[in-house]
Amino acid sequence: MSFIVGFISAPAWFDPAASEFPTVVEERVQTQQAPLPLPDFDYCLESIASVQDELNLCAKSLKAMGCTLVAQVGSPFAWACVSSESEARSRSEIMSNSANVPSIMTGLAIVDGLKSHGVKQIALNCTYYESGWRDGFANFLSICGFNTIHASTLSDQGLIAADPKMADYGWAMTHELTTKSILAVAEASPSAEAIVVTGSGTRTLKILSDLESEIKRPIVAADTVLYWAIAKILGLTLKPEMGSLTDI
Repeated sequence: MSFIVGFISAPAWFDPAASEFPTVVEERVQTQQAPLPLPDFDYCLESIASVQDELNLCAKSLKAMGCTLVAQVGSPFAWACVSSESEARSRSEIMSNSANVPSIMTGLAIVDGLKSHGVKQIALNCTYYESGWRDGFANFLSICGFNTIHASTLSDQGLIAADPKMADYGWAMTHELTTKSILAVAEASPSAEAIVVTGSGTRTLKILSDLESEIKRPIVAADTVLYWAIAKILGLTLKPEMGSLTDI
């Protein structure tokens, strides 16, 4: 069977998911990509919550390209300004129904990954997020039933200057900075059953397995958990570098 996965990327954002995903599964897959057509997007949470029409349009375009499944990159597009998990899931359902194609959103993949790991007590590493995004994401996971015992950003962790703008670091995350950040959160929250890493500019694939071995807990990161969710829906086999996600 031929699989073509369509990725909806954030507006005006360079997204490596479409090229990276085929490397994490054993089967041969093809990918397509459609950025949300909003080149001057302001990235406030209220604006992110208002892009349903554009999500639907991208899903329809990707379906017309022959995609088997549509995956939306960037966790806030599921959770921005919602008051319940069902409200977040309705965004994915509306997109899926509009194009008649299965879909998954990053924010919901994080929730599903945590549930599949069977964890309740979590720590959040919000990397380059600003404080409003950090608090919004923490609130979303709380309303989804998780006990968030820690939530911090690079700034909170003392790894970068106080109150930076997301644009300063969203393009510039390195494996070294990501590793330091994850280890800082793990050290600050020894009772957390899993570490959540958000920010789609924070790439964890190359360091995931080694970090999980070091902190002795699963890491549910926005980039890799989306790959896990796609593979699960399509029945694809994940490669070992996907860490604990290969076992759930």
